[in-house]
Amino acid sequence: MTDEDRIPKDITAEQSALGAMMLNEKALAEVSEVLKPDDFYRPNHGVVFTAIVDTWLSGVDVDPVTVAAQLDRAGKLTRVGGAPYLHTLISTVPTPEFGLQYAEIVAGKARLRRLGELGVRLRQLASNDVPVEDMDAMVAQAEKFFRDVQQAEKSAQDFDQLVTSWNAWYEGEAGKPIPTPWPGLNDRLNGGLQRGRVYVVAARPGVGKSVATTQLSQFVAYRDFQSVVISLEMSANEVMTRILAQGADVNLTDLARRRLDIEASNRVAKFTEENKGLPLQIVDREQITVEQIVAHCRARGKVDVLVVDYLQLIEPSDKRVSRQEQVAHFSRTLKMAARELNAAVVVAAQLNRGPVKDGKPRAPTIADLRESGAIEQDADCVILLHTDEDDPGFVQMIVGKNRQGKLGDLVMQFEGNYARITQ
Repeated sequence: MTDEDRIPKDITAEQSALGAMMLNEKALAEVSEVLKPDDFYRPNHGVVFTAIVDTWLSGVDVDPVTVAAQLDRAGKLTRVGGAPYLHTLISTVPTPEFGLQYAEIVAGKARLRRLGELGVRLRQLASNDVPVEDMDAMVAQAEKFFRDVQQAEKSAQDFDQLVTSWNAWYEGEAGKPIPTPWPGLNDRLNGGLQRGRVYVVAARPGVGKSVATTQLSQFVAYRDFQSVVISLEMSANEVMTRILAQGADVNLTDLARRRLDIEASNRVAKFTEENKGLPLQIVDREQITVEQIVAHCRARGKVDVLVVDYLQLIEPSDKRVSRQEQVAHFSRTLKMAARELNAAVVVAAQLNRGPVKDGKPRAPTIADLRESGAIEQDADCVILLHTDEDDPGFVQMIVGKNRQGKLGDLVMQFEGNYARITQ
């Protein structure tokens, strides 16, 4: 047996899937939903697949003649074997109505090939002295492969199935919102954070994004929601200092300087004793990839709220791609993690300092998000924080994007001495 023979493939299934697409419109729709051009072992079959789909999308009836014309316009007809090969594809189809089954065979072989290629590359990495960034990139690729397989295995749901799923969501605990510390924000979020969604809390440096996200994680933990904080900007001790300032009502500066009087020390001791077993975990690794964040949450098991502080400090798993691509990868991976973990994901993000108005920084907009394209696209809700230099005791919460609720501004008190925002 040659190496070629060992490669997972089914040429007959590829031909039958393509032939069925040209013979049966239902098969055309079903196959085009399951397969991609690079799922075919023979590259020319991927070219034919693309031509069939392009012909269909242009509103032209699909048959060997119209597909040949499409290939000819693209200068690829000769490459695939000419018009006679399209007729060969049709002649190989046992049953055109079984196009979906043929497509699933092709998709399965494609997954096996990708898994084999991934295994070879992982073995090569394991046996060679390679840069860490190459290993991280490969881990990211492996994560993506298994996510794609899981997604491919999820079937569509008919209306009756959707009704059953929706009723279970509506009536069950998992469908209930997770409240934030701020009633006005809860109103705009239809009760609070929703599982499976991504919330971006964005602010310019020093305005309070870490205060807000730390306070949020602490608040939900008080209510027995499992909370995980990935702190990339502050150490665990710094985060804990803020938690104690807020929870024990102790001045943050006194805590940081370790100058507590007896009364304050007693409040800290009482707070820590009363909150033993609080479902709050802080991860303060300086360098962590988005894949490692997701892997940590998977290993932990149940996570209700994941807080990442902050997005742009995540370590790229592939440093060879552009910064824009890196941030898009962070954003998209966290979006998928929210659905996979059935958790609300809250991501702090840095805003550009932006232009000034009347000599002072103006209120931010979504456009001020640094490298914002993917962040804005993937976020279900974007909350922008803003303080006025003339009135630092207040902070504006600007709900600039909200797929499932209302937009608008909220004015809160900013109690910096106690690391909290109150309404």
